[in-house]
Amino acid sequence: MCTADGQGLGSVAEALRMTRAGLDYLNGPGAADLDPAACGTVLRSLGEIEAKFTAAHASVLARFDAADAHDSDGYGNSAAWLMAMTDMTRPDARTKVRRMRLLRGQPAMAGA
Repeated sequence: MCTADGQGLGSVAEALRMTRAGLDYLNGPGAADLDPAACGTVLRSLGEIEAKFTAAHASVLARFDAADAHDSDGYGNSAAWLMAMTDMTRPDARTKVRRMRLLRGQPAMAGA
């Protein structure tokens, strides 16, 4: 993966920082100048990003869950950890875990 200047990303932390910066821009005043006719193209791109985000989230959550990493913070399962550490509601946390397990069982879907 390369950045706009052709340099590769050096770490997961750097990739997350860049992702946050891009989303901050899209949620900020700069994106308010977007021509309404261009919204469709942006929405298609956001749909692609959302699919990739879902796959990445499920992949990391699968590793976290398989390692019982929630135990180190005193939580009995990954859904409980998500609720506490990411301020998710119980139904949302359970949905994330269920989706992760569905994708884990379907490698072709996770890679799509």
